[in-house]
Amino acid sequence: MRLRKLTALALVLALTGSAAAIDPKYLPPNTEAAATFNFKALFDSDLAKAKKDLVQKLRSLLTDKLSESPAGAYLQKAGFDALRDLHSVTVATDGSKDKDALFLAIEGNFDADKIVETAKEASQNQPGSLKVSKAGAVTVFEITKDDQQTIYAGLASDRLMDVAPTREGLNATISRVNGGKVANVKPALKALLSTTSPKQTLSVVATGDAIQKGMDNAPAGVAKGNFGFSPQDFDGFTLAVTVARDITFQVGINTKDAESAKKMADAANFGLVAVRGMIAQKVQEDAKLQPVVDIAGTLRVTNQGANVVLRGEVTQENLDRILAFLPKR
Repeated sequence: MRLRKLTALALVLALTGSAAAIDPKYLPPNTEAAATFNFKALFDSDLAKAKKDLVQKLRSLLTDKLSESPAGAYLQKAGFDALRDLHSVTVATDGSKDKDALFLAIEGNFDADKIVETAKEASQNQPGSLKVSKAGAVTVFEITKDDQQTIYAGLASDRLMDVAPTREGLNATISRVNGGKVANVKPALKALLSTTSPKQTLSVVATGDAIQKGMDNAPAGVAKGNFGFSPQDFDGFTLAVTVARDITFQVGINTKDAESAKKMADAANFGLVAVRGMIAQKVQEDAKLQPVVDIAGTLRVTNQGANVVLRGEVTQENLDRILAFLPKR
């Protein structure tokens, strides 16, 4: 029943493109939530081409962050350029707060020979920090950080690097990527991934089990709202942000039944009316808020069956007006 409703959510979202943002076989079988940031889609967008100064700042940020990570430092030394070679980064988890449940899939253009050569050189200079080994034909990097935590990275191909908290987890993913018979992700997550697209700049999906785990750790009073429904009733959640000339976004929620979906949509639309009214009053005091009024005017909440979808848009003109008032730093 849940899978059928999640499939309906995919149809309601009606996203273009048949491929998902991330191939399900790249992810561990216990994955309940995944988020993909598509840097290539962002950098290739019309908006990025019109905002070269922002792209340069983002490049600097990416370079700094990459140098802070254990795997990233070696990639940079091997000539990996974040703006040129990085396509996407996917973070996957089983929905818990356990850091050991985190898994990374980095897609891009990798010079495998140069990376392996750099890693072997580094392992000789810092034998306690980096070890290089093999999992079949795949080179594996065992990286020990300053806090003595060890992570495992492997070049599953010249287009994919996986990073896992355990050697077993990394080996299993490498096996899946190369056609091994290893259990794939759960059907519920696979249905949610089908709502995503490589054209999206940001894609986030979470199963009902992931939402439940998240709410178990939420502060008291958050888990149950005042609208007759609670997040524990959700079977699935998706978020998509697409940067082209403008920025479009949509949030999809699969509830337990059509009645819950209608109740949620009605509450959301009532809230939108109230928010628009408050913003309209504020803009009379501060004209700088006009772009916020315009963005709020694009928001639409619809429900179909057990599904609720919120859509909205930020035009390039409104983005320019917002950026003009932000601190230059």
